[in-house]
Amino acid sequence: MEEKNDSEQFDSVAFEEMFSQYVPIVYSMQSRYHIRDFDLDDWLQEGRIALNDAMQSYRKGRGTTFGLYYKMIFENRIRSLLRRQRAKKRFAQQQAVSIEKVGSEAFSEQFQYHEFVEEDLFISEMLLTGEVVLSPLELRALNYYLKGVEPKMIALYLDETEKAVHNALNRTKNKIKKKIDELNE
Repeated sequence: MEEKNDSEQFDSVAFEEMFSQYVPIVYSMQSRYHIRDFDLDDWLQEGRIALNDAMQSYRKGRGTTFGLYYKMIFENRIRSLLRRQRAKKRFAQQQAVSIEKVGSEAFSEQFQYHEFVEEDLFISEMLLTGEVVLSPLELRALNYYLKGVEPKMIALYLDETEKAVHNALNRTKNKIKKKIDELNE
């Protein structure tokens, strides 16, 4: 068992020594291609993956050196990453809808919540600072409710009746309203 660990460590050292010979190829590709959100560590990781792939698939006697073969494997890998990145961009563009085509009325429902952003932040701040005191049930029910979970499912998650969840949410709403009214006086 110890021999295997020694050979694994040797393979790791040998791999890193071999990779250090081909790092200039990684730097060359990095200067030629731009991949969004990629830093040097990402480039080096992709270079190591490409080296491993090249070592697994390289066959001598096919008319190319290992260095050129590695460069080809690495460049193909980078091009694949770029294609994937562009495909994600296109997907977002395909889902886009022109306001001019459908009219601003189609978006009015989606943008209404922006009118209340300041109020939402104020309520969140009151809850975080403890200005509005909630019971554990009220707090957990509110947490699920704000994540978009229906009261029926909240009841299942909290092992409560649906009526108890509705009551907890109503108490929470009333406490928040009361605090806002006190502050407005």
